[in-house]
Amino acid sequence: MAVPDYKLSAVLSGHSMDVRCVATTKEFCILSASRDRTAKLWHPEGVKDFVNVVTYKGHKNFVSCVCWLPPCEAYPEGLVITGSNDNCILGYNLQDGSIQITIEGHENAVCSVAPGRDFGVILSSSWDSTAKVWNVSNPRAALLTLKGHQAAVWAVVELGNSTYATASADKTIKLWKKNGELIITLTGHTDCVRGLAVASSESFLSCSNDASIRMWSNMGHCLNTFYGHSNYIYSISLNPVVSNGFATSGEDGSVRLWSGGDCVREIKLPVHSVWSVTCLDNGDIVTGSSDGLIRVFTKDPARYADEATLKQFEDDVEKMQAASQQEIGGFKLSELPGPEVLLEPGKSDGQTKLVRRGTNVKCYSWSAAENTWNEIGDVMGANPASEGKTMYQGKEYDFVFNVDIKDGAPPIKLPYNKNEDPWVAAQAFIHKNNLPQVYLDQVANFIVTNAKLDSLPASSNGSFADPFTGESRYVPGSGTAAGPGAGAGGRDPFTGAGAYTPAPAHAAQPNTDNSLIPHDSYIRFDQANLKAIHEKLKEFNSKIGDGLSPVTDVQLENIVKLGEMNSAYDVETVALLKKMLEWPKEILFPVLDVTRLAVRNKEINGQIFDTSYGPSFVKYLLTLLKPDNLPANIMLSMRILVNAFSDLPGEMLVLAARESVMHSIICLTQLNNNAQIAAASLLLNLSVALAQQPDSVDLAECVIQLLNKITDNEAYFRGLVALGTLLAESPNKLQIQTKIVSNTQLNNRLKRDSATNTVDGNLRKISTCSQQIVRLL
Repeated sequence: MAVPDYKLSAVLSGHSMDVRCVATTKEFCILSASRDRTAKLWHPEGVKDFVNVVTYKGHKNFVSCVCWLPPCEAYPEGLVITGSNDNCILGYNLQDGSIQITIEGHENAVCSVAPGRDFGVILSSSWDSTAKVWNVSNPRAALLTLKGHQAAVWAVVELGNSTYATASADKTIKLWKKNGELIITLTGHTDCVRGLAVASSESFLSCSNDASIRMWSNMGHCLNTFYGHSNYIYSISLNPVVSNGFATSGEDGSVRLWSGGDCVREIKLPVHSVWSVTCLDNGDIVTGSSDGLIRVFTKDPARYADEATLKQFEDDVEKMQAASQQEIGGFKLSELPGPEVLLEPGKSDGQTKLVRRGTNVKCYSWSAAENTWNEIGDVMGANPASEGKTMYQGKEYDFVFNVDIKDGAPPIKLPYNKNEDPWVAAQAFIHKNNLPQVYLDQVANFIVTNAKLDSLPASSNGSFADPFTGESRYVPGSGTAAGPGAGAGGRDPFTGAGAYTPAPAHAAQPNTDNSLIPHDSYIRFDQANLKAIHEKLKEFNSKIGDGLSPVTDVQLENIVKLGEMNSAYDVETVALLKKMLEWPKEILFPVLDVTRLAVRNKEINGQIFDTSYGPSFVKYLLTLLKPDNLPANIMLSMRILVNAFSDLPGEMLVLAARESVMHSIICLTQLNNNAQIAAASLLLNLSVALAQQPDSVDLAECVIQLLNKITDNEAYFRGLVALGTLLAESPNKLQIQTKIVSNTQLNNRLKRDSATNTVDGNLRKISTCSQQIVRLL
């Protein structure tokens, strides 16, 4: 059949950040919701233009979703409904933007809003793993709460047979009766289910991060599965002028149009993410995307954009496609899967996968014995190194040594430049590869011998300074400096006894190179006094109540041993630790301290952050990140999230909850120094993971807000490294530059610090990092 030639019709510009959702209202109007905390109404003007006639304000965080609620008895003109990461739903007057209703019932970010089939009824879903049904005539209490999913509920719709369908990040869809009773759980998707659309009175559609679309009967039978996208599918919408037609959009930067189950047209956009798609009554396609623009596409030549606009659009698409065809080691980045594929087990021992991590490609091998994917190494790029240099992970080095750590294991790469201090390079190597500290001298001497160094490089003041602390190189056996508050003799606020305090945060320093940015590996909090933790656990264990059973001394000893980096453990002890995490919040902090140490262990990380317990555990940690909670609980919860990045299961769950994590950090106010360092470290790890992702702009905004509240120099330094990493690597660096320059407080301090010349080690590294950021601006 003849396929209509859809072309660009209009580009609507007005939002300053990602457009996360688009919807339609009466008279061909368009609604849009953005991370800039606003929603907008766009009214058609002339044949093909749209004008922003109303901007809806009032949310305190990203506006994630928007819909039009048709007229009802309580609101005869209808309402514009928005949901936000501030956990609230607002209803606005369509014409003047005044707030008519405020709904506060979700405990986390609102993912979707949709009208119910009954007049005046709203459906909503949230990161709190629930969906709710509301009546706008009485918005203070939900009519119904649908609770049963194990992770965020991304979408909710009412089907033609008056049942509800919910789609979740737990990879399932659930069907519910009108009284809230669960009918059936639908499985089939292998990743988060992101969107739902009612296809007919008897069927509905779902789209997923697994790049597939499924059609289901209202009774829960899978009728068909459609493939076409090459990455996550975020949104799906029925096309009213095409028989059995619908449109989808996703992370592959495209919109795809479907008819009768076939993908009949692909529309490429010059963006990384097309977050949302909807269809107007005339069949035109509307998109919201990561570049902050709304675009309208049409098959009617009368509504095509002018030739100059069409040519510019085509050129922009070509540039984006060329960038996506970038090759590393002969592999196109756009065609390689992300780290989410490592959540699925391998099919045979020794099976390998190439995985895209930012602009790098890593190779993993499946170990049937260990039941895990092990990283083999980087797939090297094709860029030639300078004469006499060796390329490693995109950088040039004088040497890239192969270091054999144990028999039977592949050698580990150790990059080194002659102007580096061997002990600093050795320490960075140990930190990156989680090796015992006792290897320091052995690795450093290996560098000295194999690099044939006649003398050690000197710094400008004649003695090499640690780039992490600014101090002279630490040599084992030379003594240790006292941590913050050493010898202070603090008192325990609960018992009045000598204080057990969680280990100071300065034990783990950012593993940055001498330029300080960008940062290229995760950091952790390692230092701890396990003996003190043990004593505090024994004390609290003897006093617990509330129906909780105390554990035995032997069990407590085993719990504490989980905090040792390479200790043996058993599944029962990890299960017991999970049980102890239910202790009352007033005595919880030593359990949190053990947990943040335990999750450094690869196997324990996998058990704590598995798909059954992990999502609820992360959600629980977020409940502890409230301003009115105990300072120790706040700080240690953030340290657990920092150390979660020690292995893939923890990393993936924290990244999945990143918007809630950022929101929690922004809402924290009175933070002590250790909590400031923990917050900055958490944002630093997020920056490493997300630097090359579209939502790096949101993360940069969060970092900027934290930097303006920080008083501790170490925390401020880590925040600067996070900001510099994003600024150097983000695909949206111009937006980040604008945010920094427009923030007078931070911009003035950067200029002031970059001009500072000091011998103080902590202030010097802040000055150096500020200079790097100012250069990037």
